[in-house]
Amino acid sequence: MKTKIQFVLAVAVVAAFSTVVSAGASPKTLKGTACPVLGLTVNYKGLKYTCVKVSVVVKKKTVKKLEWNAGVKIVPVTTTTAVGTAPLPTQNFDNTPAGALLWQESFTAAAGTSPDQNVWTPVTGFGTYGTGEIENNTSLPSNVSTDGNGNLVITATCVATTSPGCTATNQPMGQTWTSARIWTSGKATFQYGQLEARIWMPTGSYNWPAFWMMGQEYTSGAPQTGWPYCGELDIAEGLQNDTQDQATIHSNETGSSADWAQGGGLTQIAPISTAQMTSGYNNYGIVWAPNTITFILNGKAWARDTYNPKTMDVTQTIIVSGKQQSATFGPGTAITSIGGNWPFNNPFFIILNDAIGGIVSPVAPNGTSSTMKIQWVHYYKNGNYGTTTASSN
Repeated sequence: MKTKIQFVLAVAVVAAFSTVVSAGASPKTLKGTACPVLGLTVNYKGLKYTCVKVSVVVKKKTVKKLEWNAGVKIVPVTTTTAVGTAPLPTQNFDNTPAGALLWQESFTAAAGTSPDQNVWTPVTGFGTYGTGEIENNTSLPSNVSTDGNGNLVITATCVATTSPGCTATNQPMGQTWTSARIWTSGKATFQYGQLEARIWMPTGSYNWPAFWMMGQEYTSGAPQTGWPYCGELDIAEGLQNDTQDQATIHSNETGSSADWAQGGGLTQIAPISTAQMTSGYNNYGIVWAPNTITFILNGKAWARDTYNPKTMDVTQTIIVSGKQQSATFGPGTAITSIGGNWPFNNPFFIILNDAIGGIVSPVAPNGTSSTMKIQWVHYYKNGNYGTTTASSN
């Protein structure tokens, strides 16, 4: 069997690691200490530690955080050139798109106009997503409509009028909040290419905004393909109490219905702050080709996931503290619950929503409201790749 390289982080380039091994301190183990990016690895005192997501109870609330695992003994391997470790592209994809513009959606209609029904379908109701989010999604203009200033606005509102309402730590599902979720399923699918949306993320830790995609077979397959088999591609997702933006891909573990990494998927944390996310527009996107997805932020590549169909593993490449780092996951690696299946060579549809609850705290004063503004969605060709069923606009 061919050996596969797993690139490990040097101690000096991991900020969180350097705070643990500071001057005058040399702990015996990194287990349980904070780490910066899910899935990254570091060698320390003969063990290789992996940054994992764990659930902890703080003041009777379950929160998720990143910390180093227990570590595994380092086994020397013969290093070779790994799939997916070529440098990330340095071009600005906003200034020079990957290819010709194939489709775009601009939200320039008069204020109060619903999204174009030829492209978007509202997904209404509550309690059917399996995520723990508690909002009641509606198609009402008060929750999703154009603002007359060139934006589609998704508005999340606490509609509770009596105490404790939205200040309660355990709110009834579908009763205290309204918001919206729209998708292009059955109307517009996309396969490969460059896809971007210009978004002003909502303010407030109770929000869970997302620009994401799912495999078309989730709703229109024959037979339909459930999650996570169909694949999920989260291009931008506001998480951790509105303090970070993540990009994640989800699929099922080989021979199982379980999501990759015990529900965590393969995640990258974007190089953007809360203030940047919530005080203005940013362009969130992907450049997508067979067996590879490159994530772009304001036109610049910052992360990439590459699948090796021969070994069925996935190499994650990201920028950490200005330097490129890579790690490989899947069969034969320390984390075997990623890889194997790669549904991302199929058509996917787009979803835009702002959830409440789930993995974020929904606690806020009654009457609280926030807005997620989408100025446009653009879809370009990527070299010879890129097809869509979206109607011309």
